[in-house]
Amino acid sequence: MEEKVERLLLKGLSILYELSSPFLKEWKELMPSLKYRNQSLVDEIDVIIQFAIKDVFQNKNLNADSFILSLLAEWQKRFSSKYDEYEALSLITTIENMFHKLLDKDPESTFLDHQAIQSFFIRILDQALLSQDMEYRNDNSAKIIIETNVLPMKWVAIVKKDKEEYVIDSVVCSNENPVDNHLLEMCKSLKARETGHLSMAIERLIGQNSGDSPLIQIPCLNDTLLICLENENFQVKEQQIVFIREMYLHQLKLYHLESKIDWKNTSLLFLQHLLLSRSAGDAVNAITTGLVEYMPFERCALFLYNQYEEKGIGVSGHNVSTSSVQQIREEIFKLPLIKKYLNSLTHSQPLYFSNAAEVLPEKYIHEFKLRSLVVLPIFVPTKNKLIGIAILDQGEYSDFLVSNQTLTTLIKFGHYAGELLFSIWDEALQQFGSFDTLLTPREKDVLKLIAEGASISEAAKELHLSSYTVRDYVSVIIQKLEAKNRTDAAVKAIKMKLIS
Repeated sequence: MEEKVERLLLKGLSILYELSSPFLKEWKELMPSLKYRNQSLVDEIDVIIQFAIKDVFQNKNLNADSFILSLLAEWQKRFSSKYDEYEALSLITTIENMFHKLLDKDPESTFLDHQAIQSFFIRILDQALLSQDMEYRNDNSAKIIIETNVLPMKWVAIVKKDKEEYVIDSVVCSNENPVDNHLLEMCKSLKARETGHLSMAIERLIGQNSGDSPLIQIPCLNDTLLICLENENFQVKEQQIVFIREMYLHQLKLYHLESKIDWKNTSLLFLQHLLLSRSAGDAVNAITTGLVEYMPFERCALFLYNQYEEKGIGVSGHNVSTSSVQQIREEIFKLPLIKKYLNSLTHSQPLYFSNAAEVLPEKYIHEFKLRSLVVLPIFVPTKNKLIGIAILDQGEYSDFLVSNQTLTTLIKFGHYAGELLFSIWDEALQQFGSFDTLLTPREKDVLKLIAEGASISEAAKELHLSSYTVRDYVSVIIQKLEAKNRTDAAVKAIKMKLIS
């Protein structure tokens, strides 16, 4: 299995090389339009792209991981800037979509070629996601080291090397030496050319400057553990140092594995969930359900773009009224969301908003009781096409934050949903393109008579049907319209202009 995956990755790398010339041309044309993101980040990615094409691609012995790691090493060597990782990964996804677009222009390209590109960029995500949420993980690692009681420790700091300086990434104190969190947070901004200077600064900042506290430095790959001991007379043994180093390295390895497994598992489960779909109705329900089941959200509403009317159409909701969602028909280019963020959405970039009022009309804020939300583009990477959006939140009037890892994982969810819907696009538009398709002609006949005041038996007589059949029709209508009863169904149908 690993051999086949490696062959697929090598195929992806080969395709990147073959398409490098047309890619460079399109990339240069695209760069000015990416200024809305972070111009310095775009410029640095451009430098790395040039390096990849001119230097790395020439080495035919590189495998996918060697290629990716060589680019990361070059980035670290050339640039000291630190960016939001999600922003960088979103740009990488934009680059992936460009290669899909170029492949689609080649009549001889196959679906396997697209899969090879997808596999290669998934491996890039693998490498990049390892560093996400590292602040929390480092705090946790430092706590674990203290809790072992291998040594009598006052505090533990994890230090990273940033070019010529050392930077404190995390500081954790023992229970016997509690310190206010804001002081610990201040420690994280400290930098110095020597780790000894950092330890002195920590001691002074957290108010425990005894001057005699012994300090141990333990190098662990690219990190350094600074450990301040309680007892200056304590004799540290080599096996204790080895134990702490191995434990920290083991934690790093576990976190790396968890990062890979977590996002891949949820993506795989979501994809398997979608594959059970047998119709357009199944597909939209699977997408809205899956985005709630496999991601940290409570509600989801799905909207597709009807290019014939240039409108966004509501098609499905989970933990929100589907009939209310399906009533929504909006000229999308008038919406603040599309006016301000179309560029991001067309590059399959999920967006988080702490206040929904920034991007959605007030009537929807009140109707659906919105506060914080995430907008997920439903994007078809193999066609480089945006076909809809999903709106996600954590319940009525909920304020919440969302992690970079969640946003990054959502990119693939949006891709999987896009590919599924695009494969049945005509059916989806036919079913959801207008309200007329919500009810069958016979269901409309039954509901019209009910709205005019006819009883079940009177409607049956008028339509030459049995009373049992009419009751079945009424039951289905109530379910489709999510109505309380047949009277409520008639009122909703008139409001939705299903019947006159």
